[in-house]
Amino acid sequence: MGTHVKESLTLSPYFLWILIHGTQMRSTLLLFQHRIIQGAEMDAWLSFAIVGVSFHLLLVMMFYLLKHAAEGDIISLHNQLFGMWIGKLLTFVFYGYILLFIVNELRSYIEVIHVWVFPNSPQWSLSILLLLISAYIVSGGLRVITGITLLCVLIPSLLIPSLYFPLKHAQWTNFLPLFDHTAYQYAESAYHSLSTFMGAEFLLLLYPFIKNQEKSKKWAHLAVAHSTLISLLIAVVTFAFLNLQELKHLIWPTLILSKIIRFPVLERFDYVYIFFWFFVIISPCCVGLWGCTRILKKTTPLKSRPALWITIGIVFVIMLPMKSPLMINKLDSALCLSGWILMYGYIPLLCIWLGLRNRFSNIKRAASS
Repeated sequence: MGTHVKESLTLSPYFLWILIHGTQMRSTLLLFQHRIIQGAEMDAWLSFAIVGVSFHLLLVMMFYLLKHAAEGDIISLHNQLFGMWIGKLLTFVFYGYILLFIVNELRSYIEVIHVWVFPNSPQWSLSILLLLISAYIVSGGLRVITGITLLCVLIPSLLIPSLYFPLKHAQWTNFLPLFDHTAYQYAESAYHSLSTFMGAEFLLLLYPFIKNQEKSKKWAHLAVAHSTLISLLIAVVTFAFLNLQELKHLIWPTLILSKIIRFPVLERFDYVYIFFWFFVIISPCCVGLWGCTRILKKTTPLKSRPALWITIGIVFVIMLPMKSPLMINKLDSALCLSGWILMYGYIPLLCIWLGLRNRFSNIKRAASS
């Protein structure tokens, strides 16, 4: 495999931990508990953990695909397996998926800002502000994005000790009775858990920019394990603090946990959560914009800067009509369905197709020799 990436643009393998973990820590952490209880209810933590474990298998599949790609990314793999025209079409479908990912992330965070802090602020102004900040970071290149992502991972981590306060009021009987749901109910909770883990698929574009690619595998697995453990910790604390009926009616359970925290000099700790969450959502948006820019650069005659601004324009136009909570829910449902198709359908099928293709090539080569 040849990567065709300048040495000066590549990153050390351990930065893959930062990039994947940074894209998985998103605005969904504010409300995923409300969604995953649909099905297995208070046993949803088990479905959630199983989805986290399954992502390690998906990483193995992605590394297999990228190892056999001509340039080490999904773009060259599409062209390799399906030809230039169909390959470009499939790549543009992936581009559309990333657009959906960015729009969902930005719109979800803006809704939190609207409801909790600035109810009268125009949606378009907040959208422009977040997109301009993201564009400024992305224009610096992948190394700048990685540095910002490192900062965005470290700063919100300071909020994790705040989970101690709701733990003091934990009601562990909320989890009882254990394991009393059907397989279908566990599967339903697993389906709603997927959106919390989205972001690992950016490995399909980041891989050529990683040095010593064989050594990068452990860092990717560490990133997914890190994300799973943090999300699972938040879920368990939430389930111990809030009962099932409360979780069904609360949209942002993580923010509710922060409301019980009181300091003599800080009455509304939930505001700290909300503004610190800006550092959480900015890294997946930047990585997503970078991925879209790279796709346009490699599949069209566009240069990086026009490709970036075209992508930002598309994201802004898509966000404009999304004003109601119903539209936001539909957007999240569309992203969740797209993620399931990509991660548990398309990637395994690509692996099967690539394996069969390589096997027939080997048989044909052996017969001709």
